[in-house]
Amino acid sequence: MAQTDIVVNVKVVPEKISIDKETCRVKREGNSIFNPLDLVAFEEAVKLKKASNASISVISMAPLKEKDLLKNLFKYGANRVILLSDKNFAGSDTFATSFVLKEAIIKLVHNFNLIIQGDFSLDGSTGNVGGELAALLNIPFISNVFSIESYSKRIIVKRISEKIETFAVDLPALISVRREANKGAVVNLFSLVESLDKEVEVYTSEMLNLPEEKVGLKGSLTEVLNVFQDSPVFERNLITSNGEKTIFDFLKKVSI
Repeated sequence: MAQTDIVVNVKVVPEKISIDKETCRVKREGNSIFNPLDLVAFEEAVKLKKASNASISVISMAPLKEKDLLKNLFKYGANRVILLSDKNFAGSDTFATSFVLKEAIIKLVHNFNLIIQGDFSLDGSTGNVGGELAALLNIPFISNVFSIESYSKRIIVKRISEKIETFAVDLPALISVRREANKGAVVNLFSLVESLDKEVEVYTSEMLNLPEEKVGLKGSLTEVLNVFQDSPVFERNLITSNGEKTIFDFLKKVSI
């Protein structure tokens, strides 16, 4: 296989998730971590890199302050780390985010054949970006992947829905992975030494020549109007006798 790039979309999320009730946005002032499922995706990319003639380009849309955190991805085996950072990106919903990622991939990664990311992020948990990005790039998309069986001119994967399914699609393609795929990215000793000379590439909206009406709040198709935390009340009953009849009567009652 000719030299190709595997793109890994890695999201930076707050260590503790909290919502600003006035703006209905996630607060990002505190400590940040990598979205855990994206590290699972990254480890899958490292496996494919070792088995093929490929390199890994990481793309992350995040505030500029996350540059030092993203540099750590070189230690795990990334060849390039690209940070998309601009105040105009603030407030982007999943569609506007997908648009920015699409433009960055097309303009900055010229020979990609596979995009990998986690099924969802801790802060949003929508799981929408994978499908939207694949649609914008006009490439196949497979979610809920827990195993990559083969990777050459096409990729063969196993995914979980109501049952275990096997899919084979021609490349380029986008897959999103579940936590069952592996235990997450680990530091590589060779990459640790090489990482000392590598720097995170930073690109703004202007550098990518993105229209203002396509990004941020202006480019978003959805809007969060209100956020609240529900506190469910659980009723507990201790069954000390006639357990089978009690459960049967309960199930009969709730099924009516």
